[in-house]
Amino acid sequence: MEETMVALGDRLKLLVKAFRREGHRVLQSERTTVHGADGMLMVLQLAMAEVSKQHGGEFKVPLSDVLMAWKHLLQGKLHLPPPNFARLENYDLILEAYESFLKRSNTVDLADVLSMCKQLRLADTDPEELVSPMELFQFLTGNTDTSELPDSSSVPSTPSSKSRPCHSQVKMAVRRVFCSYLNLLVNTKNDMAVALTLDVPSRALGRQAFTDVKHAARSGNTSLFLAVTSFVRAIQLGGKGYAPAESDPLRKHVKGLTDFVQFLDNLEEILGETPDPSVCGAKLVTAIRATLLKGRSSGDALYAAAEETAKELKERICQIHQVQKQTANGSGTGISPARPRAYAVNHATAYGGRDTVKVLMALLDEDALTPPCPNKADLLSEDQPELSGAEETCVLALFRSPEVSTGCSPQPLKNRVQSRVDLLKPKSSQPSLPLDVQIRSRVAFSREPPWSQGVEMPRPELQALAAERKLALRRSARATRGSRWKRTNMEDQRMSLQGRNAPLVSQSKCPVRISTRPPARRSS
Repeated sequence: MEETMVALGDRLKLLVKAFRREGHRVLQSERTTVHGADGMLMVLQLAMAEVSKQHGGEFKVPLSDVLMAWKHLLQGKLHLPPPNFARLENYDLILEAYESFLKRSNTVDLADVLSMCKQLRLADTDPEELVSPMELFQFLTGNTDTSELPDSSSVPSTPSSKSRPCHSQVKMAVRRVFCSYLNLLVNTKNDMAVALTLDVPSRALGRQAFTDVKHAARSGNTSLFLAVTSFVRAIQLGGKGYAPAESDPLRKHVKGLTDFVQFLDNLEEILGETPDPSVCGAKLVTAIRATLLKGRSSGDALYAAAEETAKELKERICQIHQVQKQTANGSGTGISPARPRAYAVNHATAYGGRDTVKVLMALLDEDALTPPCPNKADLLSEDQPELSGAEETCVLALFRSPEVSTGCSPQPLKNRVQSRVDLLKPKSSQPSLPLDVQIRSRVAFSREPPWSQGVEMPRPELQALAAERKLALRRSARATRGSRWKRTNMEDQRMSLQGRNAPLVSQSKCPVRISTRPPARRSS
């Protein structure tokens, strides 16, 4: 039994190496990465939740439905007889959403690797298939004992120690974060890697920030990473005409997104400036470890898991580099290092890290061959270990848009606009005056006389108002001093004054004498 399992482990590695050697004939990118069993399950869960939401439900899916669809997915892609239970109602839509996510992220799963290798296999060089579909099915479902695989220390399975169950789950999550950061150095289109690293460590980028990034990526038809980097580059380098609009939802998360892009830039700089893959890989792992443990105490479970994971990855990177160096000095591997991205700013730096990228791709391929997690609830449950210090790191919760309160029905648009306008109107800060003072102010600054406004006032105040009106007429005459006075205008003004003052005299007990003579002109 042990020899059979060892042979299965070796044949799985040979299968992936053959895929890397000949994959450029069927793939559009040489930086395509591979999803292992756990990654396939997580993508399937997201696809099922998305289909459930499209059909009027919630962005949730029961674990039992995921496991049922998992069996149908594997047996369908491996061309095996279907299981003895019926498929889910929307299985075709789920399969379409699953394949769409893989294509959008520039990734493939192990079932695709086997299918491509069958297409590329030559009868004279590879007379027999390395792994049968049934063997791969048993490996992905965890029905075979892979604890005796060779180099099992380099590809550690999920620990099953009953004395430290929490530490095993934390270590699995920490290793996933390490590999996701390294994956982004190889394949920036991997949306799953962005989801696992955007807010780890905490950058104040929770569910709302991830939702805004997801909407920006969908509107621009780009990957999550490209949406983030495009926004940050526009903020840093763009002028007023090129900078994002003030209403852009991502502006609320500028600091966190800038920190994320800056950290990836630092990793890219290490990748390009360090020619030795072993040294470069150790520096990359050390940088990721340092940012994860910043502000953590040595007694924290995350601290111990990060230390252990960093040590294992450094050792494995050195081993892979030594194997590739020996093979290259001999007959050659026949595997071309991954080409640098076309949009790299410094092409010399990008080409300088090709050997390290080749080592990282081999490391990620081995991680994809890690035996599946024995407890699917630990992998797919929303109750995941807290790595960011702020929110949970569950991928399903991240891709789910924040809930909107529906306690009351929304008001019509017209009412909402009017309430917003009323809220923005400047409010007077002056205290309210007494009623009599308000009346006097209204009469004094009005163009109409007080008797025409129906205001009853005592005689002294009428005299004061008449004097104010007389002074206003004088000022008006001075303003028009440059024009010639016409008799008709003077007569009209005199008649107007007589008509306006007549009620004043009749309504007063003691008539007030008001002169109707126009003001005399001053000699210039």
